[in-house]
Amino acid sequence: MSAVVDAWGWTARIALRRGHTVADALGRLAAIESALGTRPGAIEADRNRADHFLMRVLHTDPHSRPVPWKAPEVRSITQPIPLGVFEDATTATVLLLRRNAFVGGVVGSGKSGVLNVIIAALVACEDMVVWGIDLKGGYAPGRHLWAAWRPRRNRPSTSSRKPSPNWTAEPPSPATPAARVWEPTKSRPALVIVIDEYAELPDAATAYTDSIARRGRAVAVNLLAATQRPTQKAMGHGAARSQMDVRISLRVRERRDVDLILGQGMYNAGWHAHTLDAPGKFLISAPEHPTPKRARAYLIEDGDVTTTARRHAAQRPVLTRVCT
Repeated sequence: MSAVVDAWGWTARIALRRGHTVADALGRLAAIESALGTRPGAIEADRNRADHFLMRVLHTDPHSRPVPWKAPEVRSITQPIPLGVFEDATTATVLLLRRNAFVGGVVGSGKSGVLNVIIAALVACEDMVVWGIDLKGGYAPGRHLWAAWRPRRNRPSTSSRKPSPNWTAEPPSPATPAARVWEPTKSRPALVIVIDEYAELPDAATAYTDSIARRGRAVAVNLLAATQRPTQKAMGHGAARSQMDVRISLRVRERRDVDLILGQGMYNAGWHAHTLDAPGKFLISAPEHPTPKRARAYLIEDGDVTTTARRHAAQRPVLTRVCT
């Protein structure tokens, strides 16, 4: 019905025959691509009409090369965090305040790179504290970012068996008696607990992660979990998995892994993470990203990681006894 041309390709709004939906178009995406003679495109639902869909066709792939990382201007957890670039050259951002997030993908898909991009933005925020549970023991290019909050970095044996007594006894109180949620400030920061290789957490730790996932929203205490082993056993059936508001899937090997990371039914809804063909390419599901849209994460080099850690290590806010 209409088409818009840009530097990378074109986007068309197409009307469906009566009784058909965007799901029918998604099921025939390969046939549409073959008929048009194009590289793999993308189909999105039209938010205004159920009988229309948007089709994106690229003549030039903006993701053919890694996208260099630049230090973000984010200074507060209340601001969206830039992750990378969508295929239409717009910035892929996501808000993490009062949201639990999960990052998953197979070995070599770029999971650690995405995690480093997120952490690099978080450590620049002046109103939040990061705690880290690194089940790799720091054996990763981004280990210097973990060092930015080394005093709070725990080993699995302690972090999984000794939850904070203050948290389990009584959650922190809001800034004012009338407030319903914790509003982060530099003196009363939010808390994000980063768990790298979430699948390796001992079974004894799941009760604590489930509790944080259920109870942490109002008090701005949230999880950022990542794994390269998105199996049913590794993901588990606890509350933490169901409470992940933000889900980022990099390349997976099997179609069923799409639903394990992004949620039940997402593969049939067009979230085809198994077709991602380069490290750092991802799909993100979040309240502001309800439809599948391919993106590529920024490439953060080891030198950028070291510089970022040194810049912010001495300026991190501290959780006082009142906060914890």
